[in-house]
Amino acid sequence: MWFEPYFPELAELENRRALRLTGPQSAGVVLVILFCGLLTVGLIGAAVLAVVFVAVMAATHPARRRDRARQRVLREHWQAEMRRRAAADTWFPLVLGSGSARIDVVGGTGDGWAGLLATFGGPVLAGGQALLVVDLTEQAVAVELAQLAGLRGVPVGHVPFPGAALRTDLGDEYAPEDLADSLAAALATMRPPGTDTDFVTIDATVIRTVARRLDAPLTYPRLAAGLAVLLRQDERHAQAAELAPHEVARLTEAIDSVGRGERRQNQLHYVKDQLDSLSEGVGDYARDRPAAEWWRPGQLTVVSTDGLGPRRKDLADRVLFFRVLHALRTRAFPPGTGTLVVAGADHLGRDALEALARQARTAGVRLVLLLEHLREATLQVAGGSGSAIVFMRMGNGEEAKAAAEFIGHQHTFVVSQLTRQVGETLTTGRGSSYGEQTGESRTHSSNSGPNQGSSTSTGTSFSRSWQDSVNASRATSTSDGETTGRVYEFTVEPTQLQALPPTGIVLVESAAGGRRVAFGDCNPAIVAMPRVASRPR
Repeated sequence: MWFEPYFPELAELENRRALRLTGPQSAGVVLVILFCGLLTVGLIGAAVLAVVFVAVMAATHPARRRDRARQRVLREHWQAEMRRRAAADTWFPLVLGSGSARIDVVGGTGDGWAGLLATFGGPVLAGGQALLVVDLTEQAVAVELAQLAGLRGVPVGHVPFPGAALRTDLGDEYAPEDLADSLAAALATMRPPGTDTDFVTIDATVIRTVARRLDAPLTYPRLAAGLAVLLRQDERHAQAAELAPHEVARLTEAIDSVGRGERRQNQLHYVKDQLDSLSEGVGDYARDRPAAEWWRPGQLTVVSTDGLGPRRKDLADRVLFFRVLHALRTRAFPPGTGTLVVAGADHLGRDALEALARQARTAGVRLVLLLEHLREATLQVAGGSGSAIVFMRMGNGEEAKAAAEFIGHQHTFVVSQLTRQVGETLTTGRGSSYGEQTGESRTHSSNSGPNQGSSTSTGTSFSRSWQDSVNASRATSTSDGETTGRVYEFTVEPTQLQALPPTGIVLVESAAGGRRVAFGDCNPAIVAMPRVASRPR
């Protein structure tokens, strides 16, 4: 019947044969029909399975699409992140969060200080403010900054001290009393601690006596010549310093007022010798201006003490320092108009540095102190009230340790113990068995009747079995453990301070959010690198 749609003639012939067939022939036909029916069912089943398989594939196809879409989104996100990282800024300006008006820089080298001044001073000059650098290092730490300022068209002035100041009229910025106090204070810092304080009074008295009796210009060489007159020394000093006869007469009248005691005479000799040393080597330097004119908005002025002998250099450093201190005390620098940088002032002592910091704060002038060593006096001054401190490379181990102590400690969690346990278990077993079985059977049968008889059969069976078994097992286990502990250690290790690059810095300040420790680099070449931000992070 299932051929009918395709072969109608064969279907009619098969019907006729089915009517004639009987017995075994009809059974064969039935088997053929059953076989064909089974074959048909099999083909239909295969078709159904194929349809089910296609349906399953169709059902899983949306899941594949979703997976591919998810992979595409992840790939696009990763590519976008790589592009963002490639274009993101990697350097950011380091800005004081506390707005401190004073910065103490401790440690470092001449090259490091030069990089710091170039990086720090550029924005100050670009903002139209005044920048005064007092360089006591003999390493020309402001040369790079001066070169950058020149390239940008910023006026740069250089004042070699004391050479340019030897012909300067000190009366333009000092009253006689103020000049005497400033020079006496400078000379006092040269004496060892514990020296009689009366010496300061005597020094101020003799300098004031001379300053009041001299006409303009009031210069260091003329002061030294006036002291020579008080000591009744050769008048050639007065002639060399171009003292007028009436000035010599006035000074001669004051000899008795100064006193003839041995102590005062010794101090007169001491002060006169110091001023003679300061006045040596008068050259063709351009005439200096009053300290107030060093401070001009939008201008860089560098005052340096270079090319002098050790004794004269030390005296020049102190006289220049107290000249700047006097300018701050008299408000010669308008508040909020610039920055004062003093480089290499370690040897001036704690009292002098504290006085400068106090007067700068009162005058409203930002102060930057560059101190090479972290000695006891420096440690007492650095990081004072309202100031931030910057540490640079510390070569000395003791100074590095003191700097690490200053920066402070913090709690951290570190790995204190690592453990590994390895175990192995080995098990073996052996078993054997033996068995025997014996069986016996007997059968007896008899017949009655004409053929009577009997039969007996006997059977014996015997079986024997052996069994031997061996088993082994092995197990291995490994466990790792890690123990961490809370420790209280340096925030910055001393070895890290010793290993800083020349321009590397560690900033420590107390801001509103607490104590802040930040690492940075003051290499001026960073601004020429790609991916440098113009604003803080």
